[in-house]
Amino acid sequence: MLLAALVPLGLLGYWACGRDLFAPGMMLVLVTAFTTGCALYNMPLWQFELSGWTVWLLVSTLAVGVVLNGLVHACARRVRIIPWQGQSRPIPAGASWAVLAVLAVVAGIMLSQIRQIAGTGFFVEVMVRFRTRNSYGTDLADQLPLWVRQLLSLAAVLEVLYLFNLFKHGKRMGRLDRALNLGVVALATLVSLLTGGRFSAMTALVAAFVLWYMLGPDGPRALRPGRMVRAALVALGVLYLFYGVRVFVGRQSEQGMLEYITHYAGGSLPGLDLYFKDPPPPSDIWGKETFYSLNQGLRKLGLLEIPYYLVHHEFRRSGGGSIGNVYTALRDYHYDFGLAGMYLLHIVFVLFFSVFYEYQKRRRSDLGLIVLAMMYYALAFYMISNFFYANLVSFGFAIRLGMTAALYLLLMGKRRGRPWTAG
Repeated sequence: MLLAALVPLGLLGYWACGRDLFAPGMMLVLVTAFTTGCALYNMPLWQFELSGWTVWLLVSTLAVGVVLNGLVHACARRVRIIPWQGQSRPIPAGASWAVLAVLAVVAGIMLSQIRQIAGTGFFVEVMVRFRTRNSYGTDLADQLPLWVRQLLSLAAVLEVLYLFNLFKHGKRMGRLDRALNLGVVALATLVSLLTGGRFSAMTALVAAFVLWYMLGPDGPRALRPGRMVRAALVALGVLYLFYGVRVFVGRQSEQGMLEYITHYAGGSLPGLDLYFKDPPPPSDIWGKETFYSLNQGLRKLGLLEIPYYLVHHEFRRSGGGSIGNVYTALRDYHYDFGLAGMYLLHIVFVLFFSVFYEYQKRRRSDLGLIVLAMMYYALAFYMISNFFYANLVSFGFAIRLGMTAALYLLLMGKRRGRPWTAG
């Protein structure tokens, strides 16, 4: 029923959102279709059946997203948005050498932190211990210090800036400049993997797809059949890498690639259904799951008297196997604020991204597109978890935005005088 409902909803979204597959309302339908396909693949193992209530909630929230995005698109066509007239400059080679040195230092600091938290031994065993203590432990001694987390934010920002530089200026670069840019992206990705997770690397890959799409010569690239095939092949390669580095980041699994990916991506549908059938007890902390990072920031400032906690959703099982602990973004909204709050938070989410996307699609300022690319993962991973309110609505992301603007102006902004070079 869900898959059948997504077909007309996708056709409506494609028409209402300006025939743009990357439009927020359309993207939500596409990622839900992918999740549904992954869940169907695992039906023989999980032996689940979605309730009509869960199907209705998913279809209705997607329909709200398509309609709101369509209205924003229609209004944007009637509003004059003046295209950005500025022009960024390619990042100088001298700056790239300096960035590589900085990232090498950050990688060394991360290795030192891993040893301090997890001890020594075989690398895989150490990463398993580090990931368990750092990601799931509540002992503050096992958490990365704030200054180290800011260095990780710096690495993540540099990765997106250099991806933008490659897509914007790559055709005019020499071999050395291109190699330096690719080296920065590769080293920044390695730094992110040393945290014991693949999340930061996946957000960078989502940003790369958005930048590739938006930085066409005349705007968003037309997705002709050839381009769609190439994009699909790249996506398959990304999924293979996601599977291939699982041991490096402390994940242990004997599943094959197809089973691993479909289990990871498809578990949110039966997980959400089981959540509605058997919800955990409510919390007395306001917005405990939805506004996790904001709550932690207010706690550190002494403005909110709550204990330090981690959002660690309960694991679910169905049929003959484990489903996991992913539930879509809707679970957090519903757990904290009930059914009405779930719809309200979803509406705010869709409106924000629809307005921001339509504006940047026409404005096309370099910095605006970079910020859009940095945030877009909240859309692409909506069927996995709540990343918009839990990650982006936070003091940490505000700092990252300031860091992005400062580094953009330093590395790519137009300025008087001779730009620094490698010599």
